Amino acid sequence: MTAPAIPLYGDELGATYKQLGFLMTGYSIAYAAMTVFSGRMSDQYGRKKILLLSIILSILASTGYYFATSPMMLLAFRTLEGMSRGMLWPVAEAIVADNTNFEGRGKAMGHFSAAYGGGVATGTLTGGYIMEYMGLTQVFPFYPILGIIVFGTVLLGVKEAAGEDHYHGSPGQGSMENLYLEVKKIWPICYVGFAYAGFLYSLWGLLSKVADTFGVAHLGIGVIFTLFWLSRLSAFIICGRAIDWFGRKKVFLAGIILCSISAGSFLIASEFYIFLFAALLGGVGTGIVFPLSITLVADFASPKYRGFGMGFLELVMGMGMIIQTAISGILGELAGVHMTFFFTFLVMLIALPISILFVKEPIGEYMHINHS
Repeated sequence: MTAPAIPLYGDELGATYKQLGFLMTGYSIAYAAMTVFSGRMSDQYGRKKILLLSIILSILASTGYYFATSPMMLLAFRTLEGMSRGMLWPVAEAIVADNTNFEGRGKAMGHFSAAYGGGVATGTLTGGYIMEYMGLTQVFPFYPILGIIVFGTVLLGVKEAAGEDHYHGSPGQGSMENLYLEVKKIWPICYVGFAYAGFLYSLWGLLSKVADTFGVAHLGIGVIFTLFWLSRLSAFIICGRAIDWFGRKKVFLAGIILCSISAGSFLIASEFYIFLFAALLGGVGTGIVFPLSITLVADFASPKYRGFGMGFLELVMGMGMIIQTAISGILGELAGVHMTFFFTFLVMLIALPISILFVKEPIGEYMHINHS
């Protein structure tokens, strides 16, 4: 709900363009910094505690937005929100993995992702309506109210996974060798996550500018993003069924291929219908790659290191989000707008042979026996 309002409010408070950029950068850095740490802490102290803490930080940040009186205060609360998200995502993903079996995990991750996508769609639409008819800052009080509801839902409804492999030890336990072995098992999936996040956030941050440069009307840009999200949501929902039919690896590779074709199409796009075609493929591709990435990490990571695995994936995705978006912007400025998505296309293209060679088809829960 508040994502569209934050840069507008920053501008109202007198923020410079550089400070407006820091609102996203500060969020992203704080997000990346918390991922592995919070994931590992959830392995050792319990996922529910860390999840509740992340929601508390989110409530504090969202309350702070309403009372912010300067760009620096807005940046501080935006950074706090980034920390909360860096804690929430890997822990939430690990909870879904803990509470599902091998056969049902892909479908559960698809539904989990669809809930996120539905929240984005309804939240931004509702936030826009509130800003238009009630005032810019009036969107902020809804955020902590929703946060309190979510806190109660997690407190009462989320169950810790039982079992001897979960939640024991101290932060000093878990040798670097064990952590290295976990990373070794999931690094190809993490690279795909790096490529995916860079592609997704480059689109979010730069596609409007690129399309506008080629004369696409503002309404047309809105249609492009709407189609992207609708196709993405559809892919989230059907992803589990596709896994049942074809297996995890084939569907994963299909998602990477669609993202690669989409990125390549954005490279040559100069008319509305090409942008629309690329958005359709990109929506389906990213809608496949994201839930499959977290599903595969859950499959391959040892149960007692699952939080760490999810955290490492989110860390690499955060790096992709920061690095690729920055490079895309630099390429667009220095080499011409048609080169904006070149680096993202190259990174995504490399993900295909890496996945073909190094990502194996999981064989079920028994694959963890040797690592327990």
